[in-house]
Amino acid sequence: MKLLFDFFPIVLFFVVYKTMGLYAAIYAMIGATFVQMMVGRYQNGKFENTHLITFSLLIVLGGVTLALRDPAFVMWKVSVLYVVFAVALIASIYIGKKTILQRMMGKELKLPDQVWVRITWLWGLGFIGISIVNAYFVKVALAARQMLFNNTSIDPKIELTSIDCKTTAIESLCNEALTTEENWVNFKLFGTMALTILLIVITVIFISKHIKNKEH
Repeated sequence: MKLLFDFFPIVLFFVVYKTMGLYAAIYAMIGATFVQMMVGRYQNGKFENTHLITFSLLIVLGGVTLALRDPAFVMWKVSVLYVVFAVALIASIYIGKKTILQRMMGKELKLPDQVWVRITWLWGLGFIGISIVNAYFVKVALAARQMLFNNTSIDPKIELTSIDCKTTAIESLCNEALTTEENWVNFKLFGTMALTILLIVITVIFISKHIKNKEH
């Protein structure tokens, strides 16, 4: 349930993008992230750091995207966010008595410190992996977008989803720009969710092995 709640802004972004375009989707995600942040505040009595970081980056990079009508900023937000999380996780191994994950879940799970360190490395490196995959989709999408605008008279600030590629001078470039942007949007939802679930599965398997060994 918490995983679905955490991905709610991304799901809404995906739905609005498919129906209304990128810039409307950014507005929707900003609103959804604010609601997510306030619900977390109501449930826990305080703001969650992950929500604050996500909302701050979204306001800055999403805001710049809306102001300049340049999707590059909001696209790179995913990589920046996951790198920030990865750095925070790995840094907590060396700073403080407990890692971030141990502080978050230590009351429910009693594990040796070295196990928490390994799990933290797993998630830290996993987040870096997600940021790298996102960077690939972003670079491909932005390169295709730039190629389209360099070879046509289309306004670079226009929404790609609003273009009828059949009416453009170079239909193939238009289709490529639109497809690669859609691929990034699909990865933003399905890719990040799938990779996050994979990290959860690996963590559960690792923890279960340790618990079984402890029982024996």
